[in-house]
Amino acid sequence: MSTDLLREIADLSRDYGGRPNWVIGGGGNTSIKDRQSLWIKASGTTLAEITQEQFVRMDRARLAEIWSKTYPDDADTREERALADLMATRGSEETEKRPSVETLMHALFPHRIVFHTHPTMLNGLTCSREGENAARRVLGAGVLWIPTVNPGYILARTIFDLVEQWRNENDGAYPQILIMQNHGLVVAGETPEEIHDLHASVTDALEATVTIRPDDTPAETDPSRLEEIRDAVAHAVADHRAALGDALNPPDTRTFTSPELLRRAATKESFAAMLGALTPDHIVYSGHKPCYVPDVPRVSLAAEIRAAIIEYCQQEEVCPRIVVVGGHGAVALGATPKKTRLAQELFLDALQVVRYAENFGGVSPMPEDQVEFIRNWEVEKFREEVSTA
Repeated sequence: MSTDLLREIADLSRDYGGRPNWVIGGGGNTSIKDRQSLWIKASGTTLAEITQEQFVRMDRARLAEIWSKTYPDDADTREERALADLMATRGSEETEKRPSVETLMHALFPHRIVFHTHPTMLNGLTCSREGENAARRVLGAGVLWIPTVNPGYILARTIFDLVEQWRNENDGAYPQILIMQNHGLVVAGETPEEIHDLHASVTDALEATVTIRPDDTPAETDPSRLEEIRDAVAHAVADHRAALGDALNPPDTRTFTSPELLRRAATKESFAAMLGALTPDHIVYSGHKPCYVPDVPRVSLAAEIRAAIIEYCQQEEVCPRIVVVGGHGAVALGATPKKTRLAQELFLDALQVVRYAENFGGVSPMPEDQVEFIRNWEVEKFREEVSTA
């Protein structure tokens, strides 16, 4: 029985995991359940490549008991204890895998399949100033809006309370579509076909509404200039790290550009919308904010890049994962080629999200306290390390 279930959820997960406009890297999570057990994606696993063995079996009855527990107000202590309780609900054979931190959210739905993704176009709405009102206007009264809160237990508790309120107002029925502010989409259904239909209802409604789309007109760039920028970025970061005693670990780098990047990075003013963190995944994979360098004459560009990066590293207490130079393009940095590639992919996704947000009053980034929580949360560090290994 469980083999059939796992084959079903693994196939469905790989389907959407292979679509970059739905999920990138280790983002998103999926689950399937029977009467006793829930199988959920292991933390850090990528949906695009997930196998049946990478789902963690959880005891549904023991998961339900967590809702009656009381946790401290201190965020770090609360999440540490809630995670320990969550880990204790794993099946006896699951000693090596860590379940997704959003397992409790999946468990509260009676539906057989729960699917959480981060669609780019939808996140244009979830990361916008009109988010909640736009969700109701575009997607109708059948969706439940979840305001942005820290991930982990507090997010699950918030969803639990809002779902209970929904049920009280809807004759005990559960919502099947959640729209999570600065985060993404959750749908719950009984079959893969129902999941497809729920996704299509959201996509079709957005397609009928969105008129402002990312720029896809051809743009010319100078490859030699991009290489000069890459060298300047790499040397500046290496010098900063050397000053801190980390001279043996130069960053992996790759240059990239796009029409939307060139348009957005044309001036400091037009780039301002990119300086706020949009979702947890953007923070985890491409950093909480990029380093922006305005265009200057070629003779002084390397010095300008160096000054900007040194200032960024000192102010943010971390080296940037993305350096953008106005009028030219960007450089992604990472400890490994995979981390560098994911930083690039998430930043390009952020550019599209910000553009789509213009359909809904403009972008609205995450609150700073939530950004700092994610930057320092052990769970997110674990997820990033596993998914980029």
